[in-house]
Amino acid sequence: MLSLMSYEYSREDFTEWNEQKQRIHSEKLEEGPFPRGGWVWMCSFGVNIGLEQNGGVGSFNRPGAVLKKFNNQMYWVVPLTSKQKPVDFYYNFTDPNGHNVAAIIAQLRLMSTKRLRREMYQMTDADIAAIRALAKSFLEKIETPP
Repeated sequence: MLSLMSYEYSREDFTEWNEQKQRIHSEKLEEGPFPRGGWVWMCSFGVNIGLEQNGGVGSFNRPGAVLKKFNNQMYWVVPLTSKQKPVDFYYNFTDPNGHNVAAIIAQLRLMSTKRLRREMYQMTDADIAAIRALAKSFLEKIETPP
């Protein structure tokens, strides 16, 4: 399996993502999806810059955990990875299929429902509570300028 960290995205990758992003943007949502907090969805994260978490090579998709619903079209989502790390902004857990997964709290982002491709699984109450608590602790540490 190709490691996303070692893959260098090319100009063509960015062009392909831009075309896909335009298609996603123009999709008309008749109904839903209406994700609930604690559910993991395959999401179109795209090609990002530097160390930002990308979608998968070729598809630009990766799983994301829904943390908070703001309305029927906007959600806070945390990208998930199969690379677990012992760092304070990763929450490592095992998914319902027995796979090692990590939520990358530092890369929390606001997403439109248009980026949600398909529902994958529901997280345990304990795991989603731990991710929310970790995200909250990071947000509380944001300093306000003098």
